[in-house]
Amino acid sequence: MTTVTTPSNRAMPTTRGMNFFEADPNLERALRVYAGPEDAERALPHLREVGRCAGDELDELAALADANPPVLRTHDRFGRRVDEILYHPAFVEMQRLGFSRFGFAAMSHREGMLGWPGRVPHVVKFALSYVFVQAEFGLFCPISMTDSAARVLRMFGSPELQARYVPRLTSTDFGELMQSAQLLTERTGGSDVGASECVARLVDGEWRIWGEKWFCSNAGADVHLALARPEGAPAGTKGLGMFLVPRLLPDGSRNRYVIRRLKEKLGSRSMPTGEYEFEGATGYVVGKIDRGFAQMAEMINVSRLSNGMRAAALMRRSLLEAAVHARGRAAFGRALFDLPLVREQLFEMVLDSEAALAIVLFAAQALDRADAGSEHDELVVRITTPLIKYANCRRARWTAGMAMNIRGGNGYIEEWVNARLLRDAHLGSIWEGAENVVALDVARAALRNGAHEALFRELETRLDGATDDLARREAAAVREEMLRVRRQFERLLQASEDEREAKMAAMCDRLAAAVCATLLTAEGDREAGAGQGYGKLLAAREYRRRYLERQDPLEADTGALRWLGALVDGAPVPATALG
Repeated sequence: MTTVTTPSNRAMPTTRGMNFFEADPNLERALRVYAGPEDAERALPHLREVGRCAGDELDELAALADANPPVLRTHDRFGRRVDEILYHPAFVEMQRLGFSRFGFAAMSHREGMLGWPGRVPHVVKFALSYVFVQAEFGLFCPISMTDSAARVLRMFGSPELQARYVPRLTSTDFGELMQSAQLLTERTGGSDVGASECVARLVDGEWRIWGEKWFCSNAGADVHLALARPEGAPAGTKGLGMFLVPRLLPDGSRNRYVIRRLKEKLGSRSMPTGEYEFEGATGYVVGKIDRGFAQMAEMINVSRLSNGMRAAALMRRSLLEAAVHARGRAAFGRALFDLPLVREQLFEMVLDSEAALAIVLFAAQALDRADAGSEHDELVVRITTPLIKYANCRRARWTAGMAMNIRGGNGYIEEWVNARLLRDAHLGSIWEGAENVVALDVARAALRNGAHEALFRELETRLDGATDDLARREAAAVREEMLRVRRQFERLLQASEDEREAKMAAMCDRLAAAVCATLLTAEGDREAGAGQGYGKLLAAREYRRRYLERQDPLEADTGALRWLGALVDGAPVPATALG
């Protein structure tokens, strides 16, 4: 991407046809930090291919699917109940791309995917997904739930359930593929899953389920992981069991439930969300029947991490749209990109985007290590996942809104992507737990498991590893602020429950800023050591000042804005930029 100095006043710049990976030099550099050079190098051709598809074919399909949402066909022409979801051909083609061509739901389960030795690491999978989602947000809900359902079955399912369902949940053959959904929310409790009223009864040695579920994304899925309370089980989440509820029974007949309707949603229109009513549906117990909610938490956590990744992708696409537009349009005799206030807005979007990607790849790296047996990283994942869900999804709304503002009137028109980005950004903050729920989950991870101690140890290690002189200086400044955040966090943990809960959202803002400032500093140290300049360290410093130290914007030094073009393009920034 090169700076346009004399754009046409009539130009309407578009990102259609760009390679979204090649337009984002920050991704490759960040991936080398979290995946390591060998895995990052192996991922490059696949990232380029996903980037080419996302910027062209997928982007066009996504616009069509958003404008033509799925429809529920409840009965066939003979009056028989079928509950069939009818998709626009564009969404079907997107499913083929996501599940079959790129195999996102299979990467963590099947060896040899993408020619990988063994299974594709989570950190690489999330990097590839991040590029894909920049074009299509909604499809990744079914992909994530299918991926995480296979994970849950492999962890807790009986050998019989694993043999019957895991091969098809992880298939890249579109004709053999089974997709999954999860069923938690009911009208009675909303986010209070423990108030669930769905009941499971043993009938002739088989578990049958009665009741309703108010939200089911990927409605019409082949299998559903659902929570229900066995008769006689205690109230609350401890009394819930997890059941696999298939759409079709082994004899090919329909299971006993109906899809009452599809929801009309603000965003994620391409993907169906419906209401379910169980009428004695057959369900198969997954794992221990008195550990259903704890087991479902594994699925929720992976889905939340995916949700945070999708928010980061929306932020990156928003930045790309805004930068391309600003470089291609003129106002008052100057390119928009050269106007001081636009530069300030774009600069903040760069900081948000790079911080969001950093914390996602950091968590994915920890998930890889946790799966390999690291108890330390298991704790890091436990607290970082809700933190990402809170912080990335919250900030994505601002970033998408600013990109719309920079594009102006066209940004509000459905023929351009901005309206869809903004709608989808609002969804991320609600699905898999609204902001207030996930903020309290950060506190629970600390109170129940001491997970914050593992997280702060990890951050200290990354700061201690700085080798460049300027990086060490920045690391010292971040460490001082991080210690202040840690003291605040630990005091809040000891406060009364009411005070703790009332202030936890604000605390999550501070904690997320400390994590991201640390990660950007560590990335900047690596880039400086690799001879790639000081752009990331400059971003780390400005991020610290704005989000960690909460510097008064009216007292801020605007000198960093002169390096905006270099940060957007990944061009070298000299050490003198840091003073």
